[in-house]
Amino acid sequence: MTRYLNEIVFLRLFRGTLGKHIQRFIVLCLILLFFNYVLITLNINQDPYLQYGVIFKDEGQSINTFNNSITSESHKLLVVIVSHVTEIRTRKLIREFMFGIKNNLRPCMEQNGNIYYKFLVKIYQGVNYKILKEFKAEVMEYDDIIEFPNITFNVDWQKIVLTWIQSLENEISYDYVAIIDSHSVVDLNKLRQIIDSSVINTYTLTPKQKFYLVWGRFDIQTADDMFIILGRGSIDILLNFDYFIMPNRNKTLIELFPNRISMAYYYFEVENLTDERKLFFINDQIGMIEWTNSVKTIPIEETIGVGHVYLEIDVKDLIAHLSISKSTICHPIKHENGKLSIALVTSSFIYDDMCMYPIADNITDNKRRYAKKHGYSFVARSEEYTQQRFFKKRKDVWGKIDAIEKVLPHYDWVFWMDMDAVIANHDITIEQLFENFEKMVGKEKFNEISFVIARPRDDSMVSAGVFLIKNSEWSRKFLRETQKQRKYYNYGLREQLAMAVLMRREEYKNGALYLNEDDRTFNTYPDRYIPGDFVVHWAPDYKCPAENVLDGIKKLKKSIRGSDSPLKILKSNRFKEKLLAIAILSNSKSVFHRNEQRASQYI
Repeated sequence: MTRYLNEIVFLRLFRGTLGKHIQRFIVLCLILLFFNYVLITLNINQDPYLQYGVIFKDEGQSINTFNNSITSESHKLLVVIVSHVTEIRTRKLIREFMFGIKNNLRPCMEQNGNIYYKFLVKIYQGVNYKILKEFKAEVMEYDDIIEFPNITFNVDWQKIVLTWIQSLENEISYDYVAIIDSHSVVDLNKLRQIIDSSVINTYTLTPKQKFYLVWGRFDIQTADDMFIILGRGSIDILLNFDYFIMPNRNKTLIELFPNRISMAYYYFEVENLTDERKLFFINDQIGMIEWTNSVKTIPIEETIGVGHVYLEIDVKDLIAHLSISKSTICHPIKHENGKLSIALVTSSFIYDDMCMYPIADNITDNKRRYAKKHGYSFVARSEEYTQQRFFKKRKDVWGKIDAIEKVLPHYDWVFWMDMDAVIANHDITIEQLFENFEKMVGKEKFNEISFVIARPRDDSMVSAGVFLIKNSEWSRKFLRETQKQRKYYNYGLREQLAMAVLMRREEYKNGALYLNEDDRTFNTYPDRYIPGDFVVHWAPDYKCPAENVLDGIKKLKKSIRGSDSPLKILKSNRFKEKLLAIAILSNSKSVFHRNEQRASQYI
């Protein structure tokens, strides 16, 4: 009877105020267990860069372009070039002489050669804003830079690099990694030939030794920052053996050789403190040498790489002396079955007020991913803008016309988008627009059209922020004549007004398709946006549109809920997709807000 009464008391307590608290506690525990399971399953709480206080800026996801499957590209050699943010000219030199990339007029849209390369750029502290402007333009124009903006001087930089290399395992596969300082000259083709032959100096390597290879120069102080060649199996070992740099190690060696890989060499090879000898080290004093300030002292046959070369003229002399040929890192886009060559072109010029600097990566990535999806080239240009004020005595915005004149001869059509215009619907293609235009005016008439531009409803003239222009004699004459409109160089809406005036002339009327009061085709203002519209253009009626663009992107991002299944996204390994997917599945506004803040830089 007593036991029965105790049970009744317990049940009444459970159903009462105390019971409600207990129920809430149990529900909360279940929710926490569920989220813990999801986080462990997805590994999103194991960001290897957070322990160093590092912001790792990888390629982000654009609106409506989540990839539900990861495809792994296969490469013989992964080349990682370590550089400082200020070394813009040095990177330009490396692109040209190592990879044959002189400019981005015909950009490498996908690295599909035997070699895959990236620049790893570090340390922004104290950098002049003019350098940051130029650097951001470089990032937008060349899809080959990974930024580590807030690394401190005392961080284990080699561990950061190795961790980033390890993070690529779901995106690309490779056999060997070459970590190169930006002031080193390396013959990558000779390097590949030597690796393929399995003979390095006096060593003939077994497959296992090649897999665990650590090949560099370790007998000179800081020499391993020049170049290191790693077999794929060595990376995990170098990352996980933190006792290379433990405080109880030889302090003299730590001072002389502070880098992780040098310490690994001395740990295994010189002091022989362990029997764990999976790594196979080669200290190469023949093929990898320091610059001796004269090409006449550099052996031609034996030399693979020369480090610590700081003058541009010395770099060019070395390349000529060693007869270093360019490595192919990608193959051009093929246009089969009559497919048109199309370039999406935009500005990468950051104005002195730095207005668009914070969102430049986001909006560039949005356009680049759209172009990749449909086999178009993506071309961002800034140099044409920099020459306007000083040399041409007109507003910077005229750089748009210079840029189009430069890019257009390389393509059938150019699709121009201002920096503040964003692709909102990645499923609409330029070819679909052409089909619609043919239905609108007839196929024969559209064949005569070289310029398509819209005048949005209630606007006084056409909007030159988004338009299509064909590579034709009509276009060349039209652009040349636009350049001659000197009275608009610094007046009114400048190049837009000049184009609007010219379109009224008899000789240009038949070559232009004028989309009057059109808010839908490819130039939709934010307040008129309807889900499914192609391009949203934040044409500024105010000084800086950046905040409004970011706000608009957040609103557009909500369309992900309807277009992509969160369960599909959860199958992906991409960190930013997981954040959004968990937020959607949780159906919690607060959780979504927190994850949205973390993921917003990638959208």
